[in-house]
Amino acid sequence: MKKKYNLADWLDNKIDDQSIEDVSGFDTLKKIKYYSGWLEKPDFNKDKVLENLKSTRTTKKKKFNWSIAASILIILGISSLIFILSVKDFTSQINSQETVLLPDDSKVILAQNSKFQFNNWFWNFDRTTKLNGQAYFEVAKGETFTVKTNSGKVKVLGTRFDVKSIDSIFKVVCYEGSVKVIFKNEENILKKGQFITYQNGKKLEQSNIYNEKPEWVSKTHQFKGVSLSEVMQQLAQDYQIEVDITQVTEDKRFSGTLPSDSLSLALDILSKTYQMNFSVINENKFIFVDDDQE
Repeated sequence: MKKKYNLADWLDNKIDDQSIEDVSGFDTLKKIKYYSGWLEKPDFNKDKVLENLKSTRTTKKKKFNWSIAASILIILGISSLIFILSVKDFTSQINSQETVLLPDDSKVILAQNSKFQFNNWFWNFDRTTKLNGQAYFEVAKGETFTVKTNSGKVKVLGTRFDVKSIDSIFKVVCYEGSVKVIFKNEENILKKGQFITYQNGKKLEQSNIYNEKPEWVSKTHQFKGVSLSEVMQQLAQDYQIEVDITQVTEDKRFSGTLPSDSLSLALDILSKTYQMNFSVINENKFIFVDDDQE
């Protein structure tokens, strides 16, 4: 009987996992507890239930109450299991994207190293999705849902938009229609061409954009008069390489477009545009030099 009370306390977060980790099927119980957090909890009057139990005197009635309780636990267990099986998880790998199609035909494109989750079977009752990383959304006409991140929430009002929630940065860009951005107790409505950024809990300057979709979706980066060092930082991030430009003229600046899915093409563009050559060290380190230094 003591273990039953321990299990109830564990489900109510009154005791830690170590207190019941010896219970049979503990791994399954942990999954049920995790996904049950998505469900709305009904009001529960503990004092009233206790009073009703005390008023029950006969053994027959006690057995009846325990039967009801057991039935409720079975129903909750089956419901939780169905809920677990209906949740779909998607994870994009480094240097790759993944496209997810929602039940309402809305499309989600995950940026590299991002995680996305939604409930498939219960979509009509629970239109909450979860994002950890960055994703671009193309919402089907007339459809609505909510994107929940560790930083804030975005309520879809029928649109195309981009959400980035990585470390201390929370950024939302609206490319079409409108979205409601909720950060702590602050709400903002973004229209086409607007974006908003929060960093370390503070709102940064809000401005406009003029692209049709994020650059990372089209697998390109556009630069206009930026320093070569900034371009190389982006190159290193895209391809997970190390770049050395200490032997390149410092005042070189770059305007143009580079691909984020073809290292050989990116290197060819940079080398021909700025008369540079490079050497490969240990397969993932590149050293650039000016032509006149060779």
